[in-house]
Amino acid sequence: MTELLYRDLTDKIIRVYYDVYNGLSRTYPEFFYENAMMHDLTRDGVRCTRQEEYQIHYKEWLVGLQKLDIFAAEEVVVEAKVKPSLTRLDQAQIMSYLKTTGKQVGLLFNFGSDQPEFKRTFFTARQSPSPLSSPEEEWPDLLFPESSYQVIGALFEVHNELGAGFIHRIYANATYRELQAQGLPVTPLKQMSVSYRGQSVGGVKLGHLQIEDKIMIFPLAVREISQIEPENLRRWMESQDVPLGILANFHSERLDLLFMKETGGHNKQR
Repeated sequence: MTELLYRDLTDKIIRVYYDVYNGLSRTYPEFFYENAMMHDLTRDGVRCTRQEEYQIHYKEWLVGLQKLDIFAAEEVVVEAKVKPSLTRLDQAQIMSYLKTTGKQVGLLFNFGSDQPEFKRTFFTARQSPSPLSSPEEEWPDLLFPESSYQVIGALFEVHNELGAGFIHRIYANATYRELQAQGLPVTPLKQMSVSYRGQSVGGVKLGHLQIEDKIMIFPLAVREISQIEPENLRRWMESQDVPLGILANFHSERLDLLFMKETGGHNKQR
């Protein structure tokens, strides 16, 4: 049965977690606890790698690399957090990492809580996501409705396929591939220019996408969409004569969308 997979190994890793939790305070960055766990696991004869890069595939395409905290005995993914308590998002992230490595067992440890806290996670094949309700009903007033609704569908497809927990570049690459596969004329862009009095004063690396002269798509992975200043993106759109922008935040369990146009924006979250 799945719950018995690698029981001896996971029990050993959990014992090391308790030793490290009790041996250090709650105030250090994550890598302190990772180093301490690596020390004890290696001492106990468990082969481990730390911060190793793994290829991330979206469908048949390689879309980037992601580092994992600890990979134990080439079988168990170990993720360390330092926060008051673990969240559903933390569990969603380690589930994404299990899917990435093709492994079934993950251990999520929290070193910032008042009491020891950990989750043992098992990966099973993802069930088909619930179908997206009609975009026409959710967003009835978008510019370029045919193209816009196709873009929205592609963004939800990427989020459903990859899940949470990856860096924004992976979502941007996956979105580009999905839009290409759907036959949309998408162009990848690498930076946004910042202008003053009509002159460029520098560029900001962004990794966004553009559909002809109609739509700019900004795939991001940030804790809160409020971390992004939409007005800066809107100015860039206006400088390129692109009337509609779609900001998509892939960080959470739910895809967070913000639509931008000259008359302002409105939020919609699922």
